[in-house]
Amino acid sequence: MKKVTEEHISRAKATLSSKSTVREVERHKLAASRYTILKDYKDGHLNAKKAMSLLGLKKTVFYQLIKRMEGATSYRTIVTDSPGRKDGLMVTNSEVLKLIEEMFLEHYPESKKVSVVWKACQAQADNRRMLRPSYHTVKRWIEAKGERLLYAETHSTDQTKQRYEARAGYKVTTRPLEWVQFDHTVVDLLVVDENDRNVIIGRPWISLAVDLHTRVVLGFYLSFLPPSAVSVAMLMESCVLPKDPFLAKLGLPGHLLPMHGLPEVIHTDNAKEFISDVFVLNAKDFGIDVQHRDIPQKHQGGHIESLIGKLMLNTVHGLPGSTGSNTVQRKHLRSAKRAGITLTGLREILCYHFHAYHDSKHSALGKTPEEAWNEHYAKYPGPKVLEAAQHEDFKYRFYPEIHDKQIVPEGIELFRRFYFDSAIKHRVREKVLIKYDPYDLSFIFANLDGTWTKIPCRRNNFNKSIDFETYRWQRQQKGARDGTMGKAGAQSFAEAHKVKKAEMALTTKEKRQRKAQKGKEDYKEQATTHNQTPIKKAINDSSKTKMTATTKINPKSQKKDKTNVYDISKLFQRDTAVDFDEEPIFYDSDTR
Repeated sequence: MKKVTEEHISRAKATLSSKSTVREVERHKLAASRYTILKDYKDGHLNAKKAMSLLGLKKTVFYQLIKRMEGATSYRTIVTDSPGRKDGLMVTNSEVLKLIEEMFLEHYPESKKVSVVWKACQAQADNRRMLRPSYHTVKRWIEAKGERLLYAETHSTDQTKQRYEARAGYKVTTRPLEWVQFDHTVVDLLVVDENDRNVIIGRPWISLAVDLHTRVVLGFYLSFLPPSAVSVAMLMESCVLPKDPFLAKLGLPGHLLPMHGLPEVIHTDNAKEFISDVFVLNAKDFGIDVQHRDIPQKHQGGHIESLIGKLMLNTVHGLPGSTGSNTVQRKHLRSAKRAGITLTGLREILCYHFHAYHDSKHSALGKTPEEAWNEHYAKYPGPKVLEAAQHEDFKYRFYPEIHDKQIVPEGIELFRRFYFDSAIKHRVREKVLIKYDPYDLSFIFANLDGTWTKIPCRRNNFNKSIDFETYRWQRQQKGARDGTMGKAGAQSFAEAHKVKKAEMALTTKEKRQRKAQKGKEDYKEQATTHNQTPIKKAINDSSKTKMTATTKINPKSQKKDKTNVYDISKLFQRDTAVDFDEEPIFYDSDTR
């Protein structure tokens, strides 16, 4: 690297231009006249006393100029500085500088205003009982930091790099499909439900692939899932295989997106789904090399980043329901009220937009992307593509998969559907590997003994969409759970519960009554067998006789005497009258 000397600095400072003032020109004239005399002194044509006399300078200043002329080849090294305070210098002490720095770091990143920092300096200076810095002192201190440092205080590191970091060089390509860039982003649009346009589903993700040599959009995929292996698989299919079946499902002509082929290199960022060994190795099996950006160098994906930005700005932001690119725009767009584009509708719009983009002149190419693509293959062999017999195998490699899915008697249950074919008739309870096409869930693929078998859907009882993204949305909108009752039904259920409790209580009471009645009947039967009057009945009859002979007393007001002495005389009471004239009978134990 070239060494920077004092002469270079002096030349930079002492440069005349059309905007130079009269005073600057005069200083240069004075330096030029002095340079001639000083040069004569150094060459030995003049002595020091004579040179100082001609220049009208004191000894100290004279020898300072001689020192500055060391190695000089021009008078510019001795051009004097402009009088007055130099830029960036301030007459202040270290405490004031420290105060300004503290208030700058605290208030400038949020406010971005010099006046706010100055006011904070005034308040803190009063608290610390020190002199207040003037507005111009604060302003000069802030401006001395430089534009880049000020920008870094109010913006992220990535934004600062994007604005100020040098990005020398660019990727040179010689043919289409040599270098294809992949990336994902969230679409600035609220998408509505297919069946009810008043219901907003959300903002979808878009995965894009662009060919660097021709700027052709090689493929795209819309999904409500965050970027995943599913997104990468469908983007690979869109790039490599013809898009005619996809366009036919949308009811669009096949000529809208005819470009496809096997990329030589796929260039991606370092997202998890791109650095997956499964993705990298499956791509390599088809001759595709996957390369990743250097981690801090986002500008290496600048072409696809630019394409995404233009797509949002020129197409998406003009659609009803657009959210804009930032929160400031979003406040005035009323995105939720104006939303009216479905997922299918957005796919159709993007297909037409990409066709229009391919037929528009590109500033970097000097021609349209479609012309760049066709002109190359008019001179050279066509793009490397897969034969029709390999299409299914390619899909199987990249399609999303489900491991160890068990076959049940009804078939394979997946996505609230049942898939069945005679090939799995005798494989009930076996576990197999399943793959599916996110664009068409009317069939799945099962790996049976190493062979992929297409199994159609036999039952779709819930009438869910065959599109995986729409199905996921429908599945999330579960609504009322099965068995949820209406208001009248819930009231009837409560009444039935009350009746049930009443019936259960009545049954228990009846059981007790039957048990008590059975006990009485057993006791009577036992007393009859022994020809005896039941004691309890005798007691009851005696009590009834006494009650009839006396005045009836209210049983509630009558209090029973509590005693543990039992009146045994009640046992000897008889219902029949006793004849006292009858001769007594003597019972003697000794009857011999």
